[in-house]
Amino acid sequence: MNFRVVIFSGIVAAFIGAMIGVALAHISQRELRKQAILVGGASLGFVVGATSSMIMQQKQERSEDYGEIDRLK
Repeated sequence: MNFRVVIFSGIVAAFIGAMIGVALAHISQRELRKQAILVGGASLGFVVGATSSMIMQQKQERSEDYGEIDRLK
């Protein structure tokens, strides 16, 4: 598993989650919760991005490992 790709995907998704958090904080107009919403969006984005990258890599590894067995069926 390529951990550089996992970390990069997590960081990119964290930026996207942070931007969504900023938009939600601006829409809700709650200045007291702005930082919590921003951190929550970034954290959730990192987890989702890293997890999706790991799942995609595991699917590729599985298809490489068991590709010949699946073709025989």
